[in-house]
Amino acid sequence: MSHPISFHPLVQRDLNEIITYYESEASPEVADRFEAEFRTALASIKSHPRHFPFYLNQRRFRRCRLGTFPHLILYRETGAGIRIMVLKHVKRAPGFGIHRR
Repeated sequence: MSHPISFHPLVQRDLNEIITYYESEASPEVADRFEAEFRTALASIKSHPRHFPFYLNQRRFRRCRLGTFPHLILYRETGAGIRIMVLKHVKRAPGFGIHRR
């Protein structure tokens, strides 16, 4: 079953910062690979939202780690579908973004 996805407004900023980093520190090709992995992860979340574990042993957010990049997508299920709340590096502070509504 496919669930509609919506995004917290700050997720676009998270994504832009990461893509800009990869473009400047690696190459545009690496940035494109990151974006492709992000889209693949979103498709997996959309298809199987309950497949992924809860983040930090709490039941507010689930987490999906990207395949080869060290980033997490934090999301929650709502009555209207799936809400992507945070896109962050795995070494970023564990509390980063978890207070977004």
